[in-house]
Amino acid sequence: MKQLADYIEQIIKLDDKAVQALYQLAETEHYSKNQHILEQGERCTKIWFLKTGMVRKYYLSDGKEITSWIHTENETFTSLQSYALSLPSTEYLQACEDTVAISITRQNSEKLIQFPQFVTFTNTLMEREFVNIDVHTKALHAADAKGKYEYLRKIAPETVKRAKLGHIASLLGISQETLSRIRKG
Repeated sequence: MKQLADYIEQIIKLDDKAVQALYQLAETEHYSKNQHILEQGERCTKIWFLKTGMVRKYYLSDGKEITSWIHTENETFTSLQSYALSLPSTEYLQACEDTVAISITRQNSEKLIQFPQFVTFTNTLMEREFVNIDVHTKALHAADAKGKYEYLRKIAPETVKRAKLGHIASLLGISQETLSRIRKG
C-alpha cells in the first residue's frame, strides 16, 4: 500500500487519517500471466494501481484482438466507460506477466472522497488522463509507423521492452512485420 500512497503523494500530501483509510479500503490482488482481470460483458467496479507486472487493455473487432493500451508499474488502470457508467465492459483487462495490483472498489472510492485530498487527487488524475489521451491520440495518428514506434518508446519505454511484439504492433495500428523491420533498422 505504501507504493500507492507514495504515488498519490506525488500529487497531494495525505494526512494520517487519509492514509489509514486508504490502507483499510484498498486491497492487494494477484494475477497470473495471461489471466483476465476483467472480461468483456462484465461490469467494472474497481480502479487498480499496478504495483508489479504489466496489464493489457484490449477489445475485439471482427474477432481480432486490438490492444488499446499496455500499463506497467505505477500506473492506474480500469475500464473507464464501464466503471464510470456502470455498463458492461466492451474491453478486456489481462495480465501480461505475473501481476500484483492494488484495487479500490467504486463503493470504497466513494468512502475515500470524504477526505479532500482524495478528491484533489482524483480530479488531478482525471485531468492528466484526459490530456494524455488527447496528446497520445494526436501524436499516434499524425505519425508514420516509425514515428509511432519512436513516440511509444519515448512515453512508455517499459512497454516497448517487455510487451509482446504483436501487442505493441496492435497498439500502434501496424503489422508485426512492419514493427520488426522498424526495430531492426
